[in-house]
Amino acid sequence: MKHLATVFFLFLTIFAKGQDFKTLNETNSGDTISSEEGIIYGNFIQRLGFSSGGFPQDIRLINIETKEILAFRVKPTYKSAKENTFMYFIKPGKYAILNYWWTKSTWYGGKFFTEPIFKNIDVTDNFEQKIKSGQINQNELEQFTFEITKNSLNYLGTWHFDKGFVSFTDDKIQFDNLVKSKFKKLDFSTATTILPK
Repeated sequence: MKHLATVFFLFLTIFAKGQDFKTLNETNSGDTISSEEGIIYGNFIQRLGFSSGGFPQDIRLINIETKEILAFRVKPTYKSAKENTFMYFIKPGKYAILNYWWTKSTWYGGKFFTEPIFKNIDVTDNFEQKIKSGQINQNELEQFTFEITKNSLNYLGTWHFDKGFVSFTDDKIQFDNLVKSKFKKLDFSTATTILPK
């Protein structure tokens, strides 16, 4: 069953030309935790620095049970900072990180990329060729997952997407100190640390 789900996700991330998705609602400074939803927050380190130009970058998730695809912004439009915070409302459920959508600034505008995200795989290093040649076994590809409960505040860590191999680190104490002054109605000391794994 696990391998069947992986093949399904691989198909969605590599071969699908169009995907319907819902955009998560950003948490604002005066918001509180919803009784029916959770809040996810963390820090995102993008692939590009200034060469990202003013283009936004997004992460797409898939709800493993409902198959609903969700998107949230990890780099705002018109900002070129390498690190950006994110904080969004999300329905309870088990999620997998589906792909990373980003744009590289070029002289003629921008070049768009949608990268599938898998554990211990650098998709920037001839990924499709390695799949075709059998060097990477599709049945062994695994996605990063995390689970959210309702009425919860969840720290998802620092997301290191600056290199081909994606990783996550726990910098909660330092990060909470940066965001707690803006989000005064949220008690970050009660937040659960859930690094995608």
